[in-house]
Amino acid sequence: MPDPLTHSPEFPQNIAESDRSNDRCGGTRARILVAAGPVFASRGYDGATVREICSAASVNIASVGYHFGDKLGLYRSVIQDLRLARAKRFPAPNTDAEEPQKTLHELVQTLLARMLTTEDAAWETELLLREMQSPTPVFESIVEEFFRPLFEQLVETTRLLVKTDFPEQTLQQLAFSIVGQCLYYRVGARAIQVLIPEQQLQQHYRIDSLSRHITAVMLAAIENASSLQQYIEHTDCGKTVQKFNQDVSHPPKVN
Repeated sequence: MPDPLTHSPEFPQNIAESDRSNDRCGGTRARILVAAGPVFASRGYDGATVREICSAASVNIASVGYHFGDKLGLYRSVIQDLRLARAKRFPAPNTDAEEPQKTLHELVQTLLARMLTTEDAAWETELLLREMQSPTPVFESIVEEFFRPLFEQLVETTRLLVKTDFPEQTLQQLAFSIVGQCLYYRVGARAIQVLIPEQQLQQHYRIDSLSRHITAVMLAAIENASSLQQYIEHTDCGKTVQKFNQDVSHPPKVN
C-alpha cells in the first residue's frame, strides 16, 4: 500500500517538474537514498516514516512518491543500492579449486568485513540484521541476491576441502557454521567488549586475527568430517540419553 504521506493533498502533484530540475543539478533521488538507509536501519521499515526521511534529505515529501512510488519502493531501492555497494567494497573471492584452504580464508575475511565494518556505512549491516529478525516483503530477494551467492560458494569450497562424497545437508550445515561464527562477532560485540580486556581486543579480535582463527577451526572440523558424519548417521539418541542417565544414577566407584 502506498504511504499516505506521498499522496497527501497538502503537497502539489506537480512536484515532478521541480524534481527534474533538481535532478539535473545534483539529484533529489540520490539525496533521498542517502538519507533513507540510516533511517531504515535505526527505525526499521515499519518505524521509519517518509516524512522523517525527506526531512533528513531536505526534500519535499512528495519527492518519494515521484521517484519511488511509495515507501516500499524506496526501501527496495535502498536495499538494491546497499547490495551493489557492499559487493563492490567487499567482493567475494574467486573459488580456487587447487587451493580451497586459501579460498575459505578469503571467504571468512569477506564475511567478517561485511559484518564488522565500522565505517560510515555500518548502518548497512544493521539494516540486514533487522531484515533477518523482522522480514519485510523484500526479504526473499535479499536472501537470493545477497546471501545465496556467498553461501553457495561456501558450500562448494567445503565440498572441495572434504574431498569425499558427503550429503548436501552436511556441507550446508558446515557452511552455516562458518557464517554463524562470523555473525557472533557482530551480534555479540557488546558482550565481547565487556568480557575481553581492551588490549586483547586490539591484538586478537581484529578481522585478520578472527579470520585466521575461524578458518583454522573450520579446517579442523572439516578434516574430521568423516567422524562427524558417522556420529550423525549412527548415534542412537535414545540409547545415548539412557546411558547418560544410567551413568548419572550409578557413577563409577572411586577406590
